[in-house]
Amino acid sequence: MTTENSFQGFQWTYFADLSPGPVKQRADLFLSVVDWDQLRFYASGKNYGVDCVLLPHIGLGYNHMVRVLEFVDGTRWIARLRMPSLDGSTSDGASITKEFTTTSLVKSVTDIPTPFIHAIEPKCHHLVKASFMLMDCLEGNVGMDLGMEVPSDRKTSFFNEMAHIHLIHQDIDSNLSAKVQLSTIRLPMIGTLLGKSPDGTFVQGPIPGIGGPFHTAGEYFHAWASNAKFGMDSNRLQAACGPFANEIIPSVEGFKDAIQGLAESFSVANNGPFPLCHGDFGHNNIVVDDQYRVLGVIDWECAFAAPWEVFAEFPLTLSMTPAKMDAPWNYDEQGNPKDEELLQKVLDQRHYVEAVRNAEAAAEIRGEQLLSRSLQDSRRQHLIAAMRLFDSGKPGWYGKLVDVFLEGEKP
Repeated sequence: MTTENSFQGFQWTYFADLSPGPVKQRADLFLSVVDWDQLRFYASGKNYGVDCVLLPHIGLGYNHMVRVLEFVDGTRWIARLRMPSLDGSTSDGASITKEFTTTSLVKSVTDIPTPFIHAIEPKCHHLVKASFMLMDCLEGNVGMDLGMEVPSDRKTSFFNEMAHIHLIHQDIDSNLSAKVQLSTIRLPMIGTLLGKSPDGTFVQGPIPGIGGPFHTAGEYFHAWASNAKFGMDSNRLQAACGPFANEIIPSVEGFKDAIQGLAESFSVANNGPFPLCHGDFGHNNIVVDDQYRVLGVIDWECAFAAPWEVFAEFPLTLSMTPAKMDAPWNYDEQGNPKDEELLQKVLDQRHYVEAVRNAEAAAEIRGEQLLSRSLQDSRRQHLIAAMRLFDSGKPGWYGKLVDVFLEGEKP
């Protein structure tokens, strides 16, 4: 990671480029409702009374609006404000609290660069009219600002830095009093981080939509299979499947039962402690300067201690639909993608595995449970990817992945 920053300016164009629709309507309404002067006064109070102005940049994520506060001494903070959900529901404040707790943990025990958080308001502030957090401003851009592309001449260095970050939050101990070595972020149960207990250990809580905390990976997979919902309604699924509906729909409908049956034997590490998973790790949440050097990892609100296989999935930057569940006409007779973009993703995954392997060697990480090895365990990788795609409503031949996994379990 770099200490020198090359920065030509924020490239926050997503908000300005929004087409008419629910997302734009929500953002415009939120922009008009927030009392931005009160936000400035609040920030000034948290910075020893130093005056600040609001810069014109408007950043937009799935659930957040981002603004830049510049103080008269030149210091800049980011205000990250939580918007209501598209269905109109508001947050209970738990996500901001969890993000603060997790970011504080990561910052205290690793060298993963994260912005310092100056203040949080988990519930809607009565004057600002929004819940928010204030943090140091990292003068760079994330993947969404950069077209989600990594320039080919920057991939090697970027993958190396991303691999280093992936390895670091492999293993944090729950008794956190000092900096730990590279392979040592682990927590006793599978679940989110709610706060710190008086003895300094972290209190863990349920994972939204799944439950917990869980004592074993098997419990987690059972709970996922009991609670997961396919992210597309039946009518849309029928239409999306077209002439293959008779194959795909039963495959989708049987996937949860299949995971239920595999739950106890799926993980290579059924018992804890468990690694900390960012929950949305990829280019979209990595701030880089103009040379694609990593400045920080942001948006830890989805983080949780996870089964090893969930932690060891490829970063979202490199994720793709497993070939077995994808449309077969996308691949040639040798199983290689016909599409150049898909083929490049396959090559990028291989380069990332090599970057992880090099990082493990440099850190002298050895043993059976290696990140590089798990990234190449396609049977488990593909099922974990399928669980994520199931949640998002991706049609596909899920049953084929289950068959491949079961075939590999045979003696």
